Amino acid sequence: MQSYKLHLLRLAREGRVEVPGLPLRAYALREGEERSQSAFYLLLEGELVIDLPEGRYLHLRRGEGAWVGEPHRLLPVERAVLLELPA
Repeated sequence: MQSYKLHLLRLAREGRVEVPGLPLRAYALREGEERSQSAFYLLLEGELVIDLPEGRYLHLRRGEGAWVGEPHRLLPVERAVLLELPA
């Protein structure tokens, strides 16, 4: 069995990181993105607003996470590094 040490934050700042065998990915979000599927988000760096239907929103700061089960839009307040686990 092989062992790996993953410098997730550093690698995600440079590009998308995908973990083999898991639907987990981490990446730097620089502009807004529309999403239609449920997902868990953990903000590794920066600040993020998740725009929800009916004028609702979630505001995440570094180290905070959210489970979103409806269509939404990800809007970085500043460059955000995000860990995402789709449902």
